[in-house]
Amino acid sequence: MSLEKVKCIVCSSENYSQFLKVQNRFKLTESFKLVSCECGLIFLNPRPVESEIYKYYQSNHYDPHIKKKKNYIFDTIYNSIKKRAFKRKFKIISKFLPFKNNLSHLDIGGGMGEFCDFMKNKGYFTQNYDSSQTAIAISKSNKINTLNSLNQVESNSIDCITGWHSIEHIHNIDSLLKNMHRILKNEKFLFLCVPNYKSIDQYFFKEKWVAWDAPRHLYHFNPKVLKNLLENYKFKVVYNESLLQDTGYNILMSMNKKSILSIINSIFIMIYSYFKILIHGYNKSSSFIVVCQKQ
Repeated sequence: MSLEKVKCIVCSSENYSQFLKVQNRFKLTESFKLVSCECGLIFLNPRPVESEIYKYYQSNHYDPHIKKKKNYIFDTIYNSIKKRAFKRKFKIISKFLPFKNNLSHLDIGGGMGEFCDFMKNKGYFTQNYDSSQTAIAISKSNKINTLNSLNQVESNSIDCITGWHSIEHIHNIDSLLKNMHRILKNEKFLFLCVPNYKSIDQYFFKEKWVAWDAPRHLYHFNPKVLKNLLENYKFKVVYNESLLQDTGYNILMSMNKKSILSIINSIFIMIYSYFKILIHGYNKSSSFIVVCQKQ
Protein backbone atom coordinates (compact mmCIF):
# COMPACT_ATOMS: atom_id res chain seq x y z
CA MET A 1 0.00 0.00 0.00
CA SER A 2 1.43 3.39 -1.05
CA LEU A 3 1.22 6.19 1.50
CA GLU A 4 1.43 9.97 1.06
CA LYS A 5 2.10 12.83 3.45
CA VAL A 6 -0.18 15.86 3.24
CA LYS A 7 -0.60 19.42 4.54
CA CYS A 8 -3.51 20.63 6.64
CA ILE A 9 -6.59 21.23 4.45
CA VAL A 10 -7.73 24.18 6.60
CA CYS A 11 -4.60 26.32 6.99
CA SER A 12 -2.06 24.55 4.70
CA SER A 13 0.33 24.20 7.64
CA GLU A 14 2.85 21.42 8.03
CA ASN A 15 3.25 22.29 11.70
CA TYR A 16 1.42 19.35 13.26
CA SER A 17 2.08 16.96 16.12
CA GLN A 18 1.38 13.27 16.70
CA PHE A 19 -2.08 12.81 18.19
CA LEU A 20 -3.15 9.16 18.26
CA LYS A 21 -2.44 5.77 16.78
CA VAL A 22 -5.60 3.96 15.65
CA GLN A 23 -6.32 0.55 14.17
CA ASN A 24 -8.17 -0.32 11.01
CA ARG A 25 -11.32 -1.72 12.64
CA PHE A 26 -11.61 -4.41 9.96
CA LYS A 27 -7.96 -5.48 10.23
CA LEU A 28 -6.73 -4.95 13.77
CA THR A 29 -3.11 -5.76 12.91
CA GLU A 30 -3.00 -2.62 10.74
CA SER A 31 -2.69 0.82 12.33
CA PHE A 32 -2.46 4.44 11.19
CA LYS A 33 -1.32 7.72 12.70
CA LEU A 34 -3.50 10.73 13.36
CA VAL A 35 -1.85 14.13 13.67
CA SER A 36 -3.15 17.36 15.18
CA CYS A 37 -2.61 20.68 13.40
CA GLU A 38 -2.14 23.96 15.26
CA CYS A 39 -5.47 25.14 13.76
CA GLY A 40 -7.35 22.26 15.41
CA LEU A 41 -7.84 19.88 12.48
CA ILE A 42 -6.97 16.24 13.16
CA PHE A 43 -6.08 14.21 10.09
CA LEU A 44 -4.56 10.96 8.89
CA ASN A 45 -0.90 11.44 7.99
CA PRO A 46 0.54 9.62 6.17
CA ARG A 47 -2.49 8.20 4.38
CA PRO A 48 -3.17 5.73 1.52
CA VAL A 49 -3.04 7.36 -1.90
CA GLU A 50 -6.35 8.02 -3.62
CA SER A 51 -5.82 5.37 -6.30
CA GLU A 52 -5.56 2.63 -3.64
CA ILE A 53 -8.03 3.72 -0.95
CA TYR A 54 -10.85 1.72 -2.56
CA LYS A 55 -9.32 -1.45 -1.12
CA TYR A 56 -10.33 -0.31 2.35
CA TYR A 57 -13.99 -0.11 1.36
CA GLN A 58 -14.18 -3.72 0.16
CA SER A 59 -14.79 -5.28 3.56
CA ASN A 60 -18.02 -7.25 3.89
CA HIS A 61 -18.50 -5.47 7.21
CA TYR A 62 -18.40 -1.88 5.91
CA ASP A 63 -21.86 -0.63 6.91
CA PRO A 64 -22.73 1.90 4.16
CA HIS A 65 -22.15 -0.69 1.41
CA ILE A 66 -23.98 -3.64 2.98
CA LYS A 67 -27.37 -4.48 1.50
CA LYS A 68 -28.45 -6.84 4.24
CA LYS A 69 -26.85 -7.71 7.55
CA LYS A 70 -27.15 -10.90 9.55
CA ASN A 71 -27.72 -9.83 13.16
CA TYR A 72 -31.48 -9.26 13.55
CA ILE A 73 -31.30 -7.27 16.79
CA PHE A 74 -28.45 -5.05 15.58
CA ASP A 75 -30.12 -4.59 12.17
CA THR A 76 -33.38 -3.52 13.80
CA ILE A 77 -31.63 -0.93 15.97
CA TYR A 78 -29.44 0.25 13.07
CA ASN A 79 -32.38 0.69 10.67
CA SER A 80 -34.47 2.45 13.31
CA ILE A 81 -31.66 4.95 13.99
CA LYS A 82 -31.15 5.51 10.25
CA LYS A 83 -34.84 6.19 9.56
CA ARG A 84 -35.07 8.66 12.44
CA ALA A 85 -31.91 10.39 11.22
CA PHE A 86 -33.34 10.75 7.69
CA LYS A 87 -36.51 12.33 9.05
CA ARG A 88 -34.54 14.74 11.23
CA LYS A 89 -32.26 15.74 8.34
CA PHE A 90 -35.25 16.36 6.10
CA LYS A 91 -36.89 18.52 8.74
CA ILE A 92 -33.77 20.71 8.87
CA ILE A 93 -33.61 20.92 5.07
CA SER A 94 -37.28 21.95 4.94
CA LYS A 95 -36.63 24.70 7.50
CA PHE A 96 -34.12 26.41 5.21
CA LEU A 97 -35.48 25.30 1.85
CA PRO A 98 -39.28 24.97 1.92
CA PHE A 99 -40.40 22.46 -0.67
CA LYS A 100 -41.76 23.52 -4.05
CA ASN A 101 -41.96 21.75 -7.39
CA ASN A 102 -38.78 21.06 -9.37
CA LEU A 103 -36.31 21.46 -6.50
CA SER A 104 -33.01 19.73 -7.30
CA HIS A 105 -30.97 17.78 -4.77
CA LEU A 106 -27.49 16.27 -4.94
CA ASP A 107 -26.15 13.88 -2.30
CA ILE A 108 -22.36 13.79 -2.02
CA GLY A 109 -21.01 10.36 -1.09
CA GLY A 110 -24.53 8.96 -1.07
CA GLY A 111 -23.43 5.32 -1.06
CA MET A 112 -26.23 3.02 -2.14
CA GLY A 113 -28.58 5.98 -2.66
CA GLU A 114 -30.79 5.49 0.39
CA PHE A 115 -31.09 9.17 1.23
CA CYS A 116 -31.61 10.01 -2.44
CA ASP A 117 -34.46 7.50 -2.48
CA PHE A 118 -35.90 9.18 0.62
CA MET A 119 -35.69 12.62 -1.05
CA LYS A 120 -37.09 11.25 -4.31
CA ASN A 121 -40.15 10.02 -2.44
CA LYS A 122 -40.53 13.53 -1.02
CA GLY A 123 -40.78 14.93 -4.55
CA TYR A 124 -37.24 16.14 -5.24
CA PHE A 125 -35.26 15.62 -8.43
CA THR A 126 -32.30 13.92 -6.83
CA GLN A 127 -28.87 12.65 -7.86
CA ASN A 128 -26.29 10.55 -6.06
CA TYR A 129 -22.56 11.19 -6.40
CA ASP A 130 -20.20 8.54 -5.03
CA SER A 131 -16.77 7.22 -5.96
CA SER A 132 -17.50 3.63 -4.93
CA GLN A 133 -18.39 1.50 -7.94
CA THR A 134 -20.06 -1.05 -5.66
CA ALA A 135 -22.29 1.59 -4.08
CA ILE A 136 -23.06 3.22 -7.43
CA ALA A 137 -24.09 -0.12 -8.94
CA ILE A 138 -26.54 -0.70 -6.10
CA SER A 139 -27.80 2.88 -6.40
CA LYS A 140 -28.46 2.44 -10.11
CA SER A 141 -30.25 -0.85 -9.53
CA ASN A 142 -32.58 1.07 -7.20
CA LYS A 143 -33.34 3.52 -10.05
CA ILE A 144 -31.47 6.44 -8.50
CA ASN A 145 -29.81 8.96 -10.82
CA THR A 146 -26.06 8.57 -10.26
CA LEU A 147 -22.94 10.56 -11.10
CA ASN A 148 -19.29 9.59 -11.07
CA SER A 149 -18.04 13.15 -11.65
CA LEU A 150 -19.31 16.56 -10.53
CA ASN A 151 -18.08 17.94 -13.85
CA GLN A 152 -21.30 16.50 -15.28
CA VAL A 153 -23.31 19.05 -13.27
CA GLU A 154 -24.05 22.52 -14.65
CA SER A 155 -22.97 25.58 -12.68
CA ASN A 156 -25.62 27.25 -10.48
CA SER A 157 -28.09 24.41 -11.08
CA ILE A 158 -28.61 22.72 -7.70
CA ASP A 159 -30.96 23.93 -4.95
CA CYS A 160 -29.75 21.66 -2.18
CA ILE A 161 -26.54 19.70 -1.63
CA THR A 162 -26.18 17.20 1.20
CA GLY A 163 -23.10 15.42 2.45
CA TRP A 164 -23.87 13.06 5.30
CA HIS A 165 -20.58 11.71 6.66
CA SER A 166 -18.86 12.08 3.32
CA ILE A 167 -16.39 14.99 3.21
CA GLU A 168 -14.14 13.30 5.76
CA HIS A 169 -13.53 10.58 3.13
CA ILE A 170 -12.48 12.81 0.21
CA HIS A 171 -8.81 13.01 -0.80
CA ASN A 172 -9.12 16.09 -3.03
CA ILE A 173 -11.42 18.07 -0.77
CA ASP A 174 -10.26 21.33 -2.36
CA SER A 175 -11.71 20.28 -5.71
CA LEU A 176 -14.89 18.96 -4.05
CA LEU A 177 -15.66 22.18 -2.17
CA LYS A 178 -14.91 24.34 -5.20
CA ASN A 179 -17.23 22.19 -7.30
CA MET A 180 -19.99 22.28 -4.70
CA HIS A 181 -19.79 26.07 -4.61
CA ARG A 182 -19.85 26.17 -8.43
CA ILE A 183 -22.93 23.99 -8.93
CA LEU A 184 -25.02 25.32 -6.04
CA LYS A 185 -27.41 28.15 -6.88
CA ASN A 186 -26.67 31.53 -5.34
CA GLU A 187 -27.73 31.81 -1.69
CA LYS A 188 -28.90 28.17 -1.63
CA PHE A 189 -27.80 25.69 0.98
CA LEU A 190 -25.22 23.00 1.65
CA PHE A 191 -26.05 20.56 4.46
CA LEU A 192 -23.20 18.56 6.01
CA CYS A 193 -22.86 16.12 8.85
CA VAL A 194 -19.52 15.00 10.25
CA PRO A 195 -18.23 13.24 13.37
CA ASN A 196 -17.14 15.53 16.19
CA TYR A 197 -13.83 14.59 17.77
CA LYS A 198 -14.71 16.78 20.77
CA SER A 199 -17.65 14.52 21.59
CA ILE A 200 -18.21 12.90 24.96
CA ASP A 201 -18.16 9.36 23.57
CA GLN A 202 -14.76 9.94 21.94
CA TYR A 203 -13.42 10.90 25.36
CA PHE A 204 -14.50 7.53 26.76
CA PHE A 205 -13.61 5.23 23.87
CA LYS A 206 -10.38 7.05 22.85
CA GLU A 207 -8.55 5.02 20.14
CA LYS A 208 -11.49 2.55 20.01
CA TRP A 209 -13.93 5.27 18.91
CA VAL A 210 -15.53 3.97 15.73
CA ALA A 211 -15.65 7.38 14.04
CA TRP A 212 -11.85 7.50 13.71
CA ASP A 213 -12.45 4.76 11.11
CA ALA A 214 -8.90 4.81 9.77
CA PRO A 215 -7.97 4.90 6.97
CA ARG A 216 -11.40 5.64 5.47
CA HIS A 217 -11.83 8.85 7.47
CA LEU A 218 -9.06 11.22 6.44
CA TYR A 219 -10.07 14.30 8.46
CA HIS A 220 -11.64 14.96 11.84
CA PHE A 221 -13.45 18.16 12.72
CA ASN A 222 -15.05 20.03 15.55
CA PRO A 223 -17.59 22.82 14.83
CA LYS A 224 -15.02 25.64 14.86
CA VAL A 225 -12.57 23.84 12.56
CA LEU A 226 -15.24 22.92 10.02
CA LYS A 227 -16.55 26.50 10.02
CA ASN A 228 -13.05 27.78 9.22
CA LEU A 229 -12.69 25.30 6.35
CA LEU A 230 -16.06 26.21 4.82
CA GLU A 231 -15.40 29.94 5.04
CA ASN A 232 -12.27 29.37 2.94
CA TYR A 233 -14.62 28.32 0.12
CA LYS A 234 -17.20 31.11 0.53
CA PHE A 235 -19.78 29.15 2.48
CA LYS A 236 -21.33 30.92 5.45
CA VAL A 237 -22.35 28.68 8.37
CA VAL A 238 -25.86 29.70 9.40
CA TYR A 239 -26.87 26.83 11.68
CA ASN A 240 -25.48 23.92 13.71
CA GLU A 241 -27.32 21.06 15.37
CA SER A 242 -26.55 17.77 17.09
CA LEU A 243 -27.50 14.63 15.23
CA LEU A 244 -28.56 12.79 18.36
CA GLN A 245 -29.03 9.43 16.67
CA ASP A 246 -25.33 9.27 15.81
CA THR A 247 -24.33 9.35 19.47
CA GLY A 248 -26.23 6.13 20.09
CA TYR A 249 -24.96 4.59 16.86
CA ASN A 250 -21.29 5.43 17.50
CA ILE A 251 -21.46 4.10 21.04
CA LEU A 252 -23.14 0.93 19.76
CA MET A 253 -20.41 0.48 17.14
CA SER A 254 -17.51 1.36 19.50
CA MET A 255 -18.36 -0.99 22.35
CA ASN A 256 -17.17 -4.57 22.70
CA LYS A 257 -20.38 -6.48 21.98
CA LYS A 258 -18.91 -9.73 23.31
CA SER A 259 -18.45 -8.34 26.81
CA ILE A 260 -21.44 -7.92 29.13
CA LEU A 261 -19.39 -5.48 31.22
CA SER A 262 -18.62 -3.41 28.14
CA ILE A 263 -22.28 -3.34 27.15
CA ILE A 264 -23.35 -2.19 30.62
CA ASN A 265 -20.60 0.42 30.67
CA SER A 266 -21.68 1.66 27.25
CA ILE A 267 -25.24 2.16 28.47
CA PHE A 268 -23.92 4.49 31.17
CA ILE A 269 -21.75 6.29 28.60
CA MET A 270 -24.83 6.80 26.43
CA ILE A 271 -26.88 8.23 29.29
CA TYR A 272 -24.03 10.52 30.34
CA SER A 273 -23.40 11.62 26.74
CA TYR A 274 -27.00 12.65 26.16
CA PHE A 275 -27.00 14.51 29.46
CA LYS A 276 -23.89 16.49 28.45
CA ILE A 277 -25.34 17.18 24.97
CA LEU A 278 -28.48 18.53 26.65
CA ILE A 279 -26.26 21.07 28.43
CA HIS A 280 -23.59 21.83 25.80
CA GLY A 281 -25.46 21.06 22.57
CA TYR A 282 -23.75 20.16 19.29
CA ASN A 283 -20.29 20.99 20.67
CA LYS A 284 -20.31 17.71 22.61
CA SER A 285 -22.40 15.48 20.35
CA SER A 286 -20.91 12.54 18.48
CA SER A 287 -21.85 14.12 15.14
CA PHE A 288 -23.16 17.54 14.20
CA ILE A 289 -25.05 18.97 11.27
CA VAL A 290 -23.87 22.19 9.62
CA VAL A 291 -26.07 24.29 7.35
CA CYS A 292 -24.11 26.59 5.02
CA GLN A 293 -25.29 29.21 2.57
CA LYS A 294 -23.43 29.93 -0.64
CA GLN A 295 -21.96 33.43 -0.60
